[in-house]
Amino acid sequence: MRPAFLRFFHLVSLKLQEEDKVRHMVWSFWLTLGALLLWSAPLAFAAVFLLGLAKECWDFRFGSGFCLFDMAGNFIGSTAGLLCGMAFSALPF
Repeated sequence: MRPAFLRFFHLVSLKLQEEDKVRHMVWSFWLTLGALLLWSAPLAFAAVFLLGLAKECWDFRFGSGFCLFDMAGNFIGSTAGLLCGMAFSALPF
């Protein structure tokens, strides 16, 4: 029997392949890149993450329910956007 945390990460990797979770990652990625044009990196990341949290709270109240895996997709997409934005800003143009 695998330890519980290994089962959890295996489940996360399976859930993040769903179309809805991929959409969360893609939107968070692009929103973070856009936010980096306006704000500093911590503020851009926080704004996009809180926007995703607000969307999940809306879903909890009026939609399909709060989904921790959607929030994981938001976090992964925002982190990737933040890293790409920081890498692009470090290029000597």
